[in-house]
Amino acid sequence: MRDNLGVLWEAMKNFWDELFLLMLMNVVTVLLSVPVLTFPPALAGLWNVANRAARGRAIHWRDYWDGLRRYAWLAWRLALLNLLVTLVLLTNLRFYTPGIAPFDLHPTLSVWIRGVVLCLLFLWSLVQIYPLALLLEQEDRRLRVALRNAGVLFVTNPLFTLAVGLLLLVAAVVSTVLILPWFLVTPAFFAIVCNQVVLHLLKPHREPQADRE
Repeated sequence: MRDNLGVLWEAMKNFWDELFLLMLMNVVTVLLSVPVLTFPPALAGLWNVANRAARGRAIHWRDYWDGLRRYAWLAWRLALLNLLVTLVLLTNLRFYTPGIAPFDLHPTLSVWIRGVVLCLLFLWSLVQIYPLALLLEQEDRRLRVALRNAGVLFVTNPLFTLAVGLLLLVAAVVSTVLILPWFLVTPAFFAIVCNQVVLHLLKPHREPQADRE
């Protein structure tokens, strides 16, 4: 567990090393989120840059635009899937609320059902730490393969995934309170952490070979 948590410190160091460019790219990503159509591809560009930074490599603007173009459709498919799953779970959460449900529902049963739905929403959110970074690493670019692999990483590293999720949640809460970090650093920080974690967890499963260029 100590080795796993050490990767978070490594992510922060890599983030600091490329802070200036990452801030600029973060600003561009936020601006591209205003027209919703360009938001998922912009995240793909940011994740592509973060993948290089997580490897300790220099980053360039061409890495950002290349990732945006190459992974645009995959990023959109992942975003739509996340939107669909979230809407289904939130709809169920509301549907089983006493006074809103179209049938009589015992309060205790309502609490249990909504608790299960909230747990599913929380678990789905934790799994989303992995897919976009996995899409950058996989030879097989299919989304369902990335989701399957994300599930495997989650099941085999539940405590570590929870620790990473809590770190990102704290960063999100602080950024929401202060507002400015979302514009300057938060998405880029998320991208670095997610890529660093995936690279770390995949290392034991790789055959000895040179890193991907």
